[in-house]
Amino acid sequence: KNKYHLYANQELRALGLSNLAGAGFSAYPATGSFSRSAVSNDTGCKTQLGGCFTAVIVLLVVLFATKPFYYMPTSALGAIVISGVLGLLDFEEALYLFRLSKLDFLVWMASFFGTLF
Repeated sequence: KNKYHLYANQELRALGLSNLAGAGFSAYPATGSFSRSAVSNDTGCKTQLGGCFTAVIVLLVVLFATKPFYYMPTSALGAIVISGVLGLLDFEEALYLFRLSKLDFLVWMASFFGTLF
């Protein structure tokens, strides 16, 4: 899609190392970067500046638009979250793994259900 090679583990290694370093300073673990990168890629962001715009928008929503969300039913908020997450699931990859290697498919299923429940 982006016409360049991605190193899939690079971001996960950076998160792991930052969490290890943060453990020595009583820092909170960082976990959201991977999903934000996926959303940024899906929305067409080309640079890290997209994260700054996202942060400003989230800040504005938290400061000024939380009242309407307070009265929104939990099921509606859940539907918003589910619609955002569906784009991150790749069921075709699961079928490919099932045909290629049952062990890799089992790891995919364990990850999927471990995250779901």
